[in-house]
Amino acid sequence: MPLARFAMRRVLPLMVVTPFATSRGVAGSHLADVVLGATEAPTGSYVDRGRVSRSSQESYDPRREKELWDAAERLIAAFVS
Repeated sequence: MPLARFAMRRVLPLMVVTPFATSRGVAGSHLADVVLGATEAPTGSYVDRGRVSRSSQESYDPRREKELWDAAERLIAAFVS
């Protein structure tokens, strides 16, 4: 756990200076733009740092969707009961 805590506190915050991550403020702005309609994101789209694109083809597979939903229900049931 100490290594994970160190990484979360010291290493991960440095990721915002790379093209792989954004700060909380910038991410919040992108989210607000989608919610408020400034960035048009139709249902089923994927938004990455303000850029809208179609989600992966696998995400439209009804069988996979059902498997995921069933797994989520099983996991939640374990906590509820």
